[in-house]
Formats: sequence, structure tokens, C-alpha cells
Amino acid sequence: MTLTANVPARVTPKRRKDGLIGLWGRIIHRDRDAYERWLAERDLTAITACLLRLNERQLNRLGFSHATLGMDVEDLALRAKHEAQIGMDVLRIVEDDAPMVESHRHAAPERPYHAIAAE
Repeated sequence: MTLTANVPARVTPKRRKDGLIGLWGRIIHRDRDAYERWLAERDLTAITACLLRLNERQLNRLGFSHATLGMDVEDLALRAKHEAQIGMDVLRIVEDDAPMVESHRHAAPERPYHAIAAE
């Protein structure tokens, strides 16, 4: 019988997940907006690098090509950002329209009021 089983394990500090490159980014970009832009650029670079591993046939199935892959990934990111902005605008319009819908329901019950769905 040994006493090592009862000895508590040594506590080691947890390492940050982003490692040295994340520390470098936080040091260089102390401004939050600049840091967010740097993170977005780093993510696009990682996505492009992963897509570069695919052969031309696989990229064609996704609608990409090795010749224009960098521009395609940037276009995809801009399109996603634009669609997210449209979604936020639609939600804001619907939330602003909600009190008006309630007032129409109580004011004129004989004429139903229907909200128009926006895309």
C-alpha cells in the first residue's frame, strides 16, 4: 500500500485556447474594434487555408475555384454580413410595428389588420 494515491494532484494553470497568436493580437490591437477586425481577418485566412486543401473538383462543387478563392471567401463573408444586417433591420421594423398592430386590433375589430411579412 502506497501513500501516493492519497496525495492531491498538482494544480496546473490552464493555458489560453488562442495561444501565442491570440496574445500577439491582444497586444497589438488594444482597441476593441481593431482587435475584432484582426480576428475577422484571421478567421477568413483560416477558412481560405482550409478550402485550399480541397482539389479543384471539390471546390467546383462548392462554387469556388482555386484562381479566385480569396475573393470568393471575402465575397461570402460580405454577403453574410449584409444578410445579417437585413435580418436585424426586419426585426427592428417588426418590433416597432407591434404596438401599431395592437392598436388596430382594438380600434377596428370588424376590419382585421394583417402585418406584411418582409424578406
